Amino acid sequence: MRGISRKLIESIADENVSEFAEATEEKIAALCSLAVTELSYSVPFVSVEKTILQPVNESFNGSTSAESEYIYFLGIESPQIEINCLQYNDWWKRFKDRFVYAWNASKKKKRRKKKKKEEDSAPIQFDAEKYNLDKLVSDLQVAMSHNLSETSIVYNEGRFLRVIGIDDFGPKTKIFIYPVLYEDGDFKFFISRKKGFYKINFTNREKLVSDKFERVGTNFVKMLKIMNALFRNSSRSYILPNQIYIESLLYNTPDELFAGDDIYSIFIKIINYLNFSNVSQFKSILNPDITLEKEKAVRSNIVILSKLLSGLNEIKSS
Repeated sequence: MRGISRKLIESIADENVSEFAEATEEKIAALCSLAVTELSYSVPFVSVEKTILQPVNESFNGSTSAESEYIYFLGIESPQIEINCLQYNDWWKRFKDRFVYAWNASKKKKRRKKKKKEEDSAPIQFDAEKYNLDKLVSDLQVAMSHNLSETSIVYNEGRFLRVIGIDDFGPKTKIFIYPVLYEDGDFKFFISRKKGFYKINFTNREKLVSDKFERVGTNFVKMLKIMNALFRNSSRSYILPNQIYIESLLYNTPDELFAGDDIYSIFIKIINYLNFSNVSQFKSILNPDITLEKEKAVRSNIVILSKLLSGLNEIKSS
């Protein structure tokens, strides 16, 4: 990969934006708190007391850089919203009725009576009166807009909110907030009425990241910064939730490879190790009982890693 030099790697590793990051995180927390509070006035099953703001990317482990994306799960504990998401609106009953009708009609010699067009073409939708996650995301967008300056914009991207606020957060700050449901440590993403919810739990991640840091020290955080920067430059996507994957890679890397004071040499050793390893068999930092190839939360990153390692093949220690 052209442009990767000792000087660049060292500058990424030594970059310190902790004060800016801390101030930004406090603003994001305040914004979410105000938005949920405003929403609680009109939605009885949403409250600040039953809401948790969980950092997902660099904010989670202190490896924030000037190019970092501030990605959060806004977990709301609400059994009622979960029930509303899973409502079938009598879809199964209508399916059975149509099946029975078609079956009986097929056995009759007389011509079947044509159904009304409206009945046949009626789309299957959520009850408009039910308050589900789609409505929650939409309402949070409005509530957040009320608590930002006129120069800020909150985009509704479907499953998440993207906040752009030059005056409120700075011109290069990228903020992504995923409103999800929360229950007993699980952040629950609604997929469909058929598949239900996809769950992510950070309990293992928090413990394993802390354990790795205790064993290898600050070089772990420096390598996180470097890998974050390289991953970001290897993807065209404006949002890449890569941190879980990167942490899994570095957690599975032997502790002895982090030893030393020359971060560039450490970087070379770790890249070589990853290049000659079957990383798909590494343990997931979310769930050490499964491998990365079975970890749904990181599948999109596997191709990016291959591209990244291929581009780094020509780099040699200087």
